[in-house]
Amino acid sequence: MDESEYGAEVMDVLDQYVDQARAQLAKLSGLVPAAAKSMEIVIFIDQDGEGFLDVRVSLVGPDLYALNKAIEEAAVLFETKVLDGEMVPPLPLVDPDEDELPVQDILTDCAADWLKVVWEGVDHGGFRIPVAIVSHDGSGTRTPILLRS
Repeated sequence: MDESEYGAEVMDVLDQYVDQARAQLAKLSGLVPAAAKSMEIVIFIDQDGEGFLDVRVSLVGPDLYALNKAIEEAAVLFETKVLDGEMVPPLPLVDPDEDELPVQDILTDCAADWLKVVWEGVDHGGFRIPVAIVSHDGSGTRTPILLRS
């Protein structure tokens, strides 16, 4: 599998979760405390490069624990895990020892593109603070992306 095939498979899976992520963001807009200074939609990729991807919202401001506790119920936009030996959702896994794909960069870029689509379908009125898409570990070529300033 080459980079474009891998990216296409990842996007096929992510596209199935657009509505779910939009619903989480819609819930989130009513939960953001007044003390929040900004919001980051953070892309997390596994360090080994096997293909795990999580996307979580985090708030920035004073008392990070209290801020992020307030949005906890709606903070996860996408999460992968292994259940009964299967990847859920079924993102394509790779063997980092055999495949020479830049998995972390591909996953981050796919997630960033997907998040822009997700964001386009959300009412932005409830977000009075700056919102950005960021990569937790600096992977990818497209982040940070400012969605709202």
